[in-house]
Amino acid sequence: MLRWTVTLCILAVTWFAQADDAQVASPTAQAMYEDMLKRAPNAMYEGIFIHQAGNQTQSVEIVHGTYEGAIWERLLHLDGLTREVIRRGEALYCIHPNQSVEQVQQQGSSPFGNKELGSTRQLSKAYDFRSLGKQRIAGRLVEGIQLVPKDASRHFYQLWLDHETTVPLRTELVSRKGQVLERYQFSYFMPKTEFVKARFEPRTKGVVLTEAETAEVLKTTQQDVLEWRLNWIPVGFEDEAATGYAPKLSARRIYSDGIVMFSVYVEQVEKALDESTAQSGPTVLAVQHKQWHGLTHRITVVGEIPAATAQRIAQSVELL
Repeated sequence: MLRWTVTLCILAVTWFAQADDAQVASPTAQAMYEDMLKRAPNAMYEGIFIHQAGNQTQSVEIVHGTYEGAIWERLLHLDGLTREVIRRGEALYCIHPNQSVEQVQQQGSSPFGNKELGSTRQLSKAYDFRSLGKQRIAGRLVEGIQLVPKDASRHFYQLWLDHETTVPLRTELVSRKGQVLERYQFSYFMPKTEFVKARFEPRTKGVVLTEAETAEVLKTTQQDVLEWRLNWIPVGFEDEAATGYAPKLSARRIYSDGIVMFSVYVEQVEKALDESTAQSGPTVLAVQHKQWHGLTHRITVVGEIPAATAQRIAQSVELL
């Protein structure tokens, strides 16, 4: 849930094997998730969370609230070089260590300025909702939800929701072997009752967000290519082109199941280089080559999915 915004500007084997037998589907877990979708984006709070991806960790300060009906948010990296992300409605400002500022526009959002999470209707195609019970995180009572994949094409996803605000105080992407691939967890969390505009101003020295910067919105452009399609896609994933986020004829397409995403990129190359599959934290990359009309094309699949899933998706690409 936290992965997209932070990265944009700079995004128990036995236990799981027994999960289906030890727990039953819980309407309560699904109701908690739906309550989170309604309430958490509008919650006002500040805190510090730890992001762990593979062997890498970083701490981030967050301030979140709503102003004039729009979500405002400030993320400040506390480790290493100063990096900052400020969101004001649909505008997202990326402040780099050299104090340069760029602005992008994003489609939708959920807590932490991340991509919008899917509805229970979409998620129920590929996941079962399970309750993980109550515990304490950052000194606060939380209730856990586990999204159990219905097949081997994706990972487990777990959220622990603050009892008062429904804001997730911990989220985890977990492999089917029980390995935590990515974790976001609050070490400090404090709800607020009043919006203080000054708390959302840049903390980076010398940076002031101006109207001139607001007008210079960066837009992603995509080069049209020959039409291609996927002959196989995991159940529940939807092409963002269907919602108007990307053109139908494009080199790169993005697919989401409401929790995780993967992208497919097709490009013509002079010759086929080494094909490989690699993983870094939650993200897998699979590269394959195919010959179409006497030309070599490279297919790249990148996403938060199992390696075997990425490979099968790449194999299914067909140029029309």
